[in-house]
Amino acid sequence: MVKIIIKGVLSLVLLGCVVGAQAQDTSPYLVLKPGDQRIRPTEFFVFEVQDIRAIQANIGEIFTSSRSPKKEPLKLKGGVAVGVKDFISGTVSTDRSKRPVVIQVQKMNVQEKQGAEGRVKGQIDLTLRFMLKGDSLVHLLDYEGGARYTRSLGRYGVIGDAMQQSLGNGLTYFNEWINQQAPRNIKLAKGVKLEIKDYPLKERGDTVFYHSERKLDWDDFKARPHFGSDYAASIFTSFAWEGDPVVEDGDVKLVLVVKVFMLKSSSWARSSRKDGYGLNHEQRHFDITKIVVERFKEKIRAMSLTPQDYDGRIGYLYIETYREMNTLQEAYDDETDHGRNSEAQEKWNDYIDQELAKYQ
Repeated sequence: MVKIIIKGVLSLVLLGCVVGAQAQDTSPYLVLKPGDQRIRPTEFFVFEVQDIRAIQANIGEIFTSSRSPKKEPLKLKGGVAVGVKDFISGTVSTDRSKRPVVIQVQKMNVQEKQGAEGRVKGQIDLTLRFMLKGDSLVHLLDYEGGARYTRSLGRYGVIGDAMQQSLGNGLTYFNEWINQQAPRNIKLAKGVKLEIKDYPLKERGDTVFYHSERKLDWDDFKARPHFGSDYAASIFTSFAWEGDPVVEDGDVKLVLVVKVFMLKSSSWARSSRKDGYGLNHEQRHFDITKIVVERFKEKIRAMSLTPQDYDGRIGYLYIETYREMNTLQEAYDDETDHGRNSEAQEKWNDYIDQELAKYQ
């Protein structure tokens, strides 16, 4: 996971009337009020606000009296999750056809110290984490912001103004970031465009790739025969897939390249038993792998893949297909007695030809 952190600090000097914060005989609390500037996202809406701070009771401490050096705990009216969500509801337009985003408040802290001439200097530290909501939350961006202010004792409005400005800056930055990232960031992709291709090479080094016009010959069997085995030959055949996804115009474009192959260095044949019948038996092992892979491709095309699940679902299907391949190969050898039962071999020849014909 790449963690993106943006930092911004705002300085304010306001000594005016009381707006957005109130002091009581008990603990003072901060009231957030939406500003005049409204954010109109085109790529997201705020689904939920979560308070994930370790200590959630207060959002800091402020001076409330010139007669006492003691600071009082400061709360956000309604709590952080409710207070911030209400502020966002009045500041950010909501279009539920867009991407749902969860905002997690990791840090919201107000601290003050006494300054000259009876004034108070304060600092706000704010950390927001933006998460894309799906089957699970996907991390998009961390924003670290804040503000510094100076106020007179008894004048609390500047605290609310500074907090509102800090929140607004974070929301504005995220809105600009997601507008830039939406066309090319895989986390924000809306769909998957899939193309499946067969590996184009017929042969490379030790590997023979399956092509209907490139049949096996005994020269492809390079390994030494296994000592103690009474088989005439043995072939190692398997399959693999690869694909590098790219994001184009907000969709994941995935070109899936499928390889069906045999390895020469892992396949062997006894020189005394190299005949056409035996070579056909080994070729049919290769054909079975091809058939199973064609079914694999069919199943992928039938899937409704999403940017969040395509990799895992294709990977799981690959494992299931690998098991299917092994089961079918074992059934083939069991029923033909590794090619020694010519009648069963002929039946398998017909079955394999019929299956291959479906994909030509």
